[in-house]
Amino acid sequence: MDEITRQLRAATAAPPPTRIDLDRLIADGRQRRQNRTWTLATAGVVAVVAAVAVTPALFSGLGNGGEQMALPPMAPGASSAPSLCGTVAPSPSGPEPPLQTYDTVRSRPVESPRNGEVRLTAALHAAVDAVVPTDVTVVGAAPACAKPQFAYHSRYREYTTIAMLGRDRVRGHLIVAMRPTAAGDPADCAEAPDNRDCQVRTLGDDGVVVISTSRDPGGGVQRWVQLRRVDGTSVTVTADNIVVAADGTPEITAPEPLLTSQELVELARAPGLTLYP
Repeated sequence: MDEITRQLRAATAAPPPTRIDLDRLIADGRQRRQNRTWTLATAGVVAVVAAVAVTPALFSGLGNGGEQMALPPMAPGASSAPSLCGTVAPSPSGPEPPLQTYDTVRSRPVESPRNGEVRLTAALHAAVDAVVPTDVTVVGAAPACAKPQFAYHSRYREYTTIAMLGRDRVRGHLIVAMRPTAAGDPADCAEAPDNRDCQVRTLGDDGVVVISTSRDPGGGVQRWVQLRRVDGTSVTVTADNIVVAADGTPEITAPEPLLTSQELVELARAPGLTLYP
């Protein structure tokens, strides 16, 4: 079984929290190894979107622990803020994952997760409108959500959104994840899905971006970029060309994902996608 298909099947059967390699994390004890588990967890989210068609129970209210989110009253002139709806919030099949702890390049954000979800969702919508080609649709993972939106995962201390991309009969996923940049974690190809196809670019005031593309013999393609912003935010954006049928079978709908690597970079660079507003 090729690697991308294996990840899809594994993530469909077990939500992302169970993908943390605890044995390696404990045995190694190094900060860099701990940070790499974030990449594995984010990669596992890909199949959760498709699994929704099979497992409606994956949907719950926004917020920590899956409770319904009560949005704060909107201030005058804030009518452009998105109205959040239900989102994918899978529960781990086993024990709750440990709280991710690591030193960050600057103090952790003080913004409340609920306010962060609203603010970052608005920034994402603006970025999608500016970057994604007009012939490509971007739909939220939850049936009730017309657009993608961020959800905060308290154990991972990470904001994540997953969406379906579409153009005619071609489909795929878009995933955006944000977390504080870990201290002592250089921007290189160690976390890339395929370090044989990887490059590092300096973007001046926007920071450093790592770009990688992973391919498997079955035709699955995943484009991955990770931007290390100078303000201390790490933004990871991925796109693939895989969907999962109702019976759990991965299907390739196009030879390439619907977004280019450069378009993923531009999404990551969107001014509002920062944890330090």
